[in-house]
Amino acid sequence: MVENMIYNYSMKLVTYQSLAATKVLLKDEFLICDAKYINTLKTNFAYNWIVEKMNKQIPNNDHVNYPIWCWVRCYNGISPKKKKGKPVDGFETKITFKKDKKDVFITDYRRYSFILNNLYIPKNITDKEKFDTILHDNHITREELKAYARNDKYSKHRTDKEFIKICNMIKESFDRCITEESNLLQGCVWKINLDEVEKIEFLNDNNYTYGSLNYIRANGKRFDWVDNYYKHLK
Repeated sequence: MVENMIYNYSMKLVTYQSLAATKVLLKDEFLICDAKYINTLKTNFAYNWIVEKMNKQIPNNDHVNYPIWCWVRCYNGISPKKKKGKPVDGFETKITFKKDKKDVFITDYRRYSFILNNLYIPKNITDKEKFDTILHDNHITREELKAYARNDKYSKHRTDKEFIKICNMIKESFDRCITEESNLLQGCVWKINLDEVEKIEFLNDNNYTYGSLNYIRANGKRFDWVDNYYKHLK
């Protein structure tokens, strides 16, 4: 009974949404993801994994097809602090809301980059080196692995038996993305009810980037979260 109570505590979360989505939330008193706004060619590989895992772990009473993304933890806060720069398309409002923990699918922000690129998530440095050897011995490149996951950038990918076998090994490693042992945690929820909302902030300053860590840095590049994860392996 005590374990149940601990597991079901209420969490404060933040999601960044378009003005149109926020109007739907206010009008209908709930918000679910509208699939027409998803670039399925780009995201279906990762989304399919998320949805598969969520349906096993998180009650989906409304039979929703895609989740709403939110921030759970960003360093010492919940979501990224605003930065000087170009706003993210579609991030027009910041919505702070609460959910029972049992209704939030939590993953590590860094490790999710591995899923987006179809890369193996190693347990430690020895595990990484071992899998790198498997890729080398089978003449499989990162580019070929990415082609398997990103239909928006590649029209075809390898289909040979050994390649598919290794892609399946990579998929098994994705479970390591499901963790709360990180200072960068993202969440997925099936639905946000208006009575769960604590605050709605309108982001009107076009000189700032809100809600994202994926902005272009001073060197003209985006941060490499895969390399960052590798550097912390022991």
